Amino acid sequence: MKIGLYLDTVSMHVLNKGLFVSCEPVDNIERIQPGLVDERLNEVGHYYLVCDMQKEIQGKAKLVDAFITTYGNPDPILLKHMGFTDNIPKFKSEYAGLFKSQFPEDSLMDETELFVCIYEPIHDS
Repeated sequence: MKIGLYLDTVSMHVLNKGLFVSCEPVDNIERIQPGLVDERLNEVGHYYLVCDMQKEIQGKAKLVDAFITTYGNPDPILLKHMGFTDNIPKFKSEYAGLFKSQFPEDSLMDETELFVCIYEPIHDS
């Protein structure tokens, strides 16, 4: 089993409560780790180790869905799991703020492709 996620404390808490949704521009992912998007799209259903930011294993997660959508017309599944229901303007506003704080040199356009992964925690018995 390979490492699939490195999560901060807040994100780890979110995952352990139910689902964790990652959403990042395809171009950013491909710039950092070429081929990762296609790899993950083909690994839906796979299990991964989850590590904290100090690279210590904290648990396991299953990739339950992965898809590409756009910033301007986000998939309803993304909106639902991120708590925006069908409120695209609110999603765009909040995502733009988060994006700008993480990637101040980049910009979002309606056609920007976003790569979405949805993970659920695996609690071994």
